[in-house]
Amino acid sequence: MNTHAFSNKRSAVLAWVLLDWAASGFSAISITLLVAYFDRVVFLDGYQGLPAGVLWAWTLAIAMLLSAFLAPVLSAWVDRKNAHQMAVVMSSAFGAAACMVLAMLPSSSRIGIPVAVILATVAFDIAAIFTASLLPRLTQDKNADKLSSAGFAAGYAGGAIALILATTIVAEHHVLGLSLSDAFRFAFALMGGWWLVFTLPTAFVHMGNPTKVTHAGASGTELISFFKSTFCRTGENKSMASLGYLLLGVVTVLGAVQTAIPQFSNVAVETFHLDANQLVRLVLLVQCVALPGALVIGWLSTTRGRHFAAKVCLAGWSSVFALTWFIHTQTHLFVLAVLLALVLGGIQSVLRAMLAVAAPDGHHAATFGLMQVGTKLTGFTASLAFGWVYAATGIAKAGLLVLLVQLIFGWWLLSKTKAVSRIA
Repeated sequence: MNTHAFSNKRSAVLAWVLLDWAASGFSAISITLLVAYFDRVVFLDGYQGLPAGVLWAWTLAIAMLLSAFLAPVLSAWVDRKNAHQMAVVMSSAFGAAACMVLAMLPSSSRIGIPVAVILATVAFDIAAIFTASLLPRLTQDKNADKLSSAGFAAGYAGGAIALILATTIVAEHHVLGLSLSDAFRFAFALMGGWWLVFTLPTAFVHMGNPTKVTHAGASGTELISFFKSTFCRTGENKSMASLGYLLLGVVTVLGAVQTAIPQFSNVAVETFHLDANQLVRLVLLVQCVALPGALVIGWLSTTRGRHFAAKVCLAGWSSVFALTWFIHTQTHLFVLAVLLALVLGGIQSVLRAMLAVAAPDGHHAATFGLMQVGTKLTGFTASLAFGWVYAATGIAKAGLLVLLVQLIFGWWLLSKTKAVSRIA
């Protein structure tokens, strides 16, 4: 490889890692300051007889449902047009714009604020599809594990920095001459700006060569054909059978994990009455521990295999769900947060690498699009169940037991793909 080509590849890898860094600002701030704003400012007294925690769970459920509808159509179109880079930039820009709208809305806007949250969350989900679909262009085999874990590690670092900056605005709002509500809104403007600025390098680098696979028929027709070959004719093709089981396992696990992440913040606020500053300290602890945790899981994945690394992460997640029921003090909560952090990004990283390697040529976005559909549908169901259990019992952490059952079922599905060497 000549020097120029090496420099171009290094720039592409850096730009790709920055996509995780960019999006992490939204994910870190949304599960802390946005939850606090939603619970303690906008819906302090609930709405229509429902507590803020239930409203937050169902807002996320709606976002997941919309993501599930949009993901397959957009991903199939992007595969046909080889427009993965443009797609990730545009979806990120849309999400950043939704954050800016959220920043401009007054705290009394009880309809507009959930809508802005939904739009930003959907854009975040869609952007994640196209970020992952670029991974096979940059690297394959064990290098996919290394790059995927490096992206998640960079995301935790970026998320921590963005969260510290946003928290400083909220904590020092008196010094800055801002009301608490206005300080939150400035923090959300920072969230959108962070997302946009660090996504822009992707628009100016060359990220690998597009596939030469010929696409026949319209996007919808081809997507249906790909879906059928993956799930409906598994006996005819062992690799597609494995991909089908892999997708089912991934979406079941990620549906539980991605539902749990924001709900842990809600449980912390509702059960342990953490204020915004305490919640931020909790999440910063998680970010700091998750960074080396993601790298360690990436190392395990390359040395011991992806399935071994996934088992370690799933055992950790199962322990977190189970132990949540037995914690009664803030000290216990922070100890549990450390355990969560060790496997937080690892499971997402290793599953992203599994799919990147297993995805058929010409269907990278479609593969991750189907993953997103399934993840959001299982997440939608999990969020509704979480909200119903919470509403029925009045205990926020009771809903996490529902997620434990879903996680274990996903673990079983993933175990059925182990015999296939391509993804093991």
